Amino acid sequence: MKIQTVICALVGSVVLGISTAEAAPGYATANVNLRAGPDIDYPSVGIIPDSDPVDVRGCLRDESWCDVIWAGNRGWVYSEYLALDYRGEPRPLPDYGVAAFGIPIIAFSAAEYWNHYYVGRPWYGDRARWFAYTPRPRPGWHAPPPGPRQPGWWRGGGYRPPQGMQPPPDRGWRPHPGPGNIPGGPPRGPDDRRRGLDDRMKGPGNGPGGPGERPRGPEDRPRGHEDRPRGQQDRPRGQDDRPRGPDDRPRGP
Repeated sequence: MKIQTVICALVGSVVLGISTAEAAPGYATANVNLRAGPDIDYPSVGIIPDSDPVDVRGCLRDESWCDVIWAGNRGWVYSEYLALDYRGEPRPLPDYGVAAFGIPIIAFSAAEYWNHYYVGRPWYGDRARWFAYTPRPRPGWHAPPPGPRQPGWWRGGGYRPPQGMQPPPDRGWRPHPGPGNIPGGPPRGPDDRRRGLDDRMKGPGNGPGGPGERPRGPEDRPRGHEDRPRGQQDRPRGQDDRPRGPDDRPRGP
């Protein structure tokens, strides 16, 4: 019974994309949407800026999409727009494949994934629709060949970049300099990482499928009476401020 329980837990973690393996650190090589599932029809969680660091948690078997963590957010990204270090050089993930980087192959279950990562997000209210949705195979993508592969194999055979995007960079690409964006640099913390959820999401051309809805936080609430600076009109009312009645009139001699 104990062994069966452990096996069930491991299977569940693979379906969710909660891999027991270490995350593989990498970078986004373009401004690319982080999706709530492996299809461009899923809502956008945010837009990962070019050169922002990510942790790759797993990829689909055909390596078309990968499950990543970015700036505290979880979601799915096109694999060829993820670069990982290979012998000292950032290379597109499909060039050498998940096995070369120790990345597990995972499946996607919308109900389990969304219930684990997206409770309270704006799109979670529409979850019944997405739980019933079946992700489509990626147009213009084909599964990697068996055995050893040649770098760039995926660029041939009918590959075309997602609509509105340039093809991923080839050899020689490096992340833009900046804190946390270069190998050996200081790790990025909560205060200096770019969230990618600001004005970069406004307007077309910010990633495949267009911008998503930016999660709203406390800073987005309309400013009300409690937010304005307290002035004279806000001080507690004292004896001099109470309504004056007959007993308060000036007394004569």
